[in-house]
Amino acid sequence: MTHTTSSEPLPGHIGNLTVENQDMLKKLWIRLFDLFKQKGTDYTPAKQEEAPVKKSGWFSKKEPTQQKDLFIGATTDPTWLTLPLEKALPLIPGAQLRGTFWNMVATDNPDAVVLRFLRARKWDLDAAYNMLTNTLRWRLVMRIDDIVALGENGLRDELNKAKPELGDCFITQLNSGKAYLGGPDKAGRGICFINVNLHHKEDQPQEIIKLLTLYVMETSRVVVHQPVESACIVFNMDGFTLKNMDFDFVKFLVTCFEAYYPETLGSCLIHKAPWVFSTVWNLITPLLDPVVATKIHFTKDYNELQNYVDKAALPGNITGEKDKTTLDEKKIDPVPPGTLATPTTAAYQAYQDKIKEYVSETTEWSKVKSIKDGETARLEFAKQYRVARIKAEMDIRGPTGYQAKGLVTINEEGRVILDYGSDGWTPLDITESV
Repeated sequence: MTHTTSSEPLPGHIGNLTVENQDMLKKLWIRLFDLFKQKGTDYTPAKQEEAPVKKSGWFSKKEPTQQKDLFIGATTDPTWLTLPLEKALPLIPGAQLRGTFWNMVATDNPDAVVLRFLRARKWDLDAAYNMLTNTLRWRLVMRIDDIVALGENGLRDELNKAKPELGDCFITQLNSGKAYLGGPDKAGRGICFINVNLHHKEDQPQEIIKLLTLYVMETSRVVVHQPVESACIVFNMDGFTLKNMDFDFVKFLVTCFEAYYPETLGSCLIHKAPWVFSTVWNLITPLLDPVVATKIHFTKDYNELQNYVDKAALPGNITGEKDKTTLDEKKIDPVPPGTLATPTTAAYQAYQDKIKEYVSETTEWSKVKSIKDGETARLEFAKQYRVARIKAEMDIRGPTGYQAKGLVTINEEGRVILDYGSDGWTPLDITESV
């Protein structure tokens, strides 16, 4: 089974940057560093109260009155997201923007993360800066860093505090089998399998579906390792009816990929879509960015799906092998909850020191005239950063079931081991894959 993509990096990616690409990358870094120095305005959250909910059909053109989110947005000024970016951005403390930026980078190559925004905006510096900073304010409002820090059961506990049984609902949806991680596809990417027939919009508040989506997306990022920068989604449409359609979820997912996780969707496979889905598809297609649309492929049967994913990486409900079990189906005890407390470990402090060093090195690098193939030193800095973050990862990221099941583990030597658990897959050390 293939472990990685082609060894030849694509233009505009790490390992294949022109002088112009490097210059643009340097300019964007400097603008970010300047932004992170701003004072902003401190904000004290007010207690939230629930709003009534109104039901509406999935095809309704009117915006229904939604139940007010209880976790999302509870710790930030709502104007940070509602005001135009140019008015909202100066209000946000630079320290918060800086913190959520590095949590967005996580264990990835920092240059690779910034480059995604430049490529997504076709190397337009202002447009890329606006897209990136808009993502940072969105991450703060959506509490992405808190979702990661809490882990699944820490998030359960926080949601139950906000409203009894809300967190239990999240765990039920997480364990329902409607969405889980596996892989790889034939390009070496991790896969999120979505069994659409298991989803019913009225079974949970919309906030829970948002949180589940964000939790799975952020969890899937732990398998990122250069040159594998993107992920694959397989929508298993077998058994789909209109009762399973959730247009609000589709809009949220599409917006995430287009606005907040650029260049992270490598392939979207819609498998065994019934004829009734054509009506739904006609409503979805106007929402899609042309670039995203080119990554969507329909597979009418199991044989066609194998053009993109090897049989060994497919779950039994798709292959028809009733006794086949996947990594996601492995039985484990519930993992402990994470915490929102700032870590105090030596590994975490070393990671913070490495960020400061990376910023200092990048500032100096940005003053130097770019040359062709001038990325060797940058790769070494990225490797040092990644290793430091990995050593602090267990302090930053709350425990997840996927960690317990062995998808990605950090061993006693501080090495990151990726193991999809599928036949033919050899556990892969991705520690220094930058």
